Order: sequence, then C-alpha cells, then structure tokens
Amino acid sequence: MKKSRVGSGRNSRRRWEARRAIARRRQVRAYDAELQHVVDTCPGYFLGKAYKKVTRIFEDEFRSSELTMPQFAVLVNTGISETATGSEIAERLGSDLSTISRIMDIVVRRGLVQQQRAEDRRVRVYRLTPEGRAVLDGALVKWKRAKRRVLTDIDRSSWQETIGTLERMAALPE
Repeated sequence: MKKSRVGSGRNSRRRWEARRAIARRRQVRAYDAELQHVVDTCPGYFLGKAYKKVTRIFEDEFRSSELTMPQFAVLVNTGISETATGSEIAERLGSDLSTISRIMDIVVRRGLVQQQRAEDRRVRVYRLTPEGRAVLDGALVKWKRAKRRVLTDIDRSSWQETIGTLERMAALPE
C-alpha cells in the first residue's frame, strides 16, 4: 500500500519559494555591491561632486564681484596673451565657441574687452581694455581667496598630481 503524501506538494512549494527568496536576496546584495562599486570608483561621480562643492565656494567669493565665474574665466583667457580669438579661448576652456561668443558679447558691451575683426573677416580677435584689466585685477583677489579655501587641506604635491591627472582626463578623446 502506498503512503499518502498529503501536504508534500505544499512543503516542496514552500521550500522552492524559500530558495527563490534567498536567490533574490543574493541578487539584490550583488546589485547593491555593484552600485556601491560605482559610487566608490566612478570618476564622473567624484568629479561632479568636487565640481559642485568647488563651484559653490568660488560663487560665494565672487558674489560681490563685478564678474560671474564664466566671465572671469573668459577674461583670464583673453588676458593670457596680447590678443586671442574666440576659438582659442574656447579651446583653452574646453568650451564651445557659441558659449564663448555669448559671454564675449556681454563683456564687450560692458567695455571690458575690445573686439576686432581679423584678416579673415569671419574671425573675431579680442583684447582686454584697461577697464577690463582693472575689473580682472579686483576679481583676482577674490579668486585667490576662493582658491585658498578650496586647497586649504590639500598639500602642494597632491594638488600638482591632481592637476596632472585632470589634464590627462581633459585630453581624453571624445
């Protein structure tokens, strides 16, 4: 005579569900570990986080300035050489020409930069005006203060190494 297996189907179903729940928890833990790995090692994550923090510090210092941070960056890169084209400034800043042109329109209207046409009439050449130099000199004081705040706990050699790493990253092919 055969023994009745009443309830054995229910028990095997429970065991199967328990094994399935364990497998799901393992998958979730593995997925959580993978996500944590992203957070712990992603260059974009750390660069973005640092960028936001540093930007807030610089914006705080520049709040009482006559310049915005993008205007400051454009004036600095205009003043590096006697004259500069929009394309040269855009390349130095890693920006697009249309953004530089918009900023240049503002600083030209304010009399901080003089604009001329190059021999190739499609190209504009920019030069700081005496007023632009004076405004830039005032902003440099704020920039130095912000830089000190950002780098206060970072030793010089670590910062130089970071600059080298960032330069290599900026040179990556797109």
